[in-house]
Amino acid sequence: MKTKLLYCDGDSWTAGDIVDPKLFGDNVAEVHHPDNEQYRLPRVWPHKLGKLLGVKVLNKAHAGSSNDGIVRRVLPNILRLLTQYKPDELFVIIGWSSPERKDFFYKDEWKTMYPNEYNQLDEKDEIDKFKKTYFKYFWEEQEYTQRYIEQNLLLHNFLKSKGIKHLFFDAFYETKEMGMFHNKNFEHFIARYHKKQTFRDILDKELFWDGYHPSESAHLKWARILYKDLKDKL
Repeated sequence: MKTKLLYCDGDSWTAGDIVDPKLFGDNVAEVHHPDNEQYRLPRVWPHKLGKLLGVKVLNKAHAGSSNDGIVRRVLPNILRLLTQYKPDELFVIIGWSSPERKDFFYKDEWKTMYPNEYNQLDEKDEIDKFKKTYFKYFWEEQEYTQRYIEQNLLLHNFLKSKGIKHLFFDAFYETKEMGMFHNKNFEHFIARYHKKQTFRDILDKELFWDGYHPSESAHLKWARILYKDLKDKL
């Protein structure tokens, strides 16, 4: 019997920014606690899609991730899967985060800079001073657009070189002016490798559980949309 595996990666819209209220109350800082996985993972679209397709799912998305972080996870994770797990069939889905999020390596760890931090920086904090300077002088559309294109091409060609089928889509677009909502004017430069409909687009009539993140019903709706595309490919 063939082993089929669906690998998913992205930010909170793929990881699920939700916690078990019995264990953690409303403390979403515990979203990636090991004891929260049993509650969180079945409620987000990768697991729901896996059930529809009848395949095993590995969801390595991380709440708050940038696209920089997605690339850093996907490359070693896929190589590890191919050499250790060795599935007969592997399909990868990437739910890209906002291109404007950016990572910096600082004091032995990666730090993510978010557009919605723009007016919330503490001038007494060392890293916030740096962010404020970056926002003021170096926050340029040319930089994050070019980086986004390169990230798409990098993962597309890496997966293609390994013979791995894959699907990319955009979850939402976050800007310091608009906040965490999809920018209808954002052009999909890598449209050939993307779904034309973004996750954010389906939520116009759906409830956000906290004002920013999709509800479980929205996750199910997105899983069903992806299923229509993938049911004959896996």
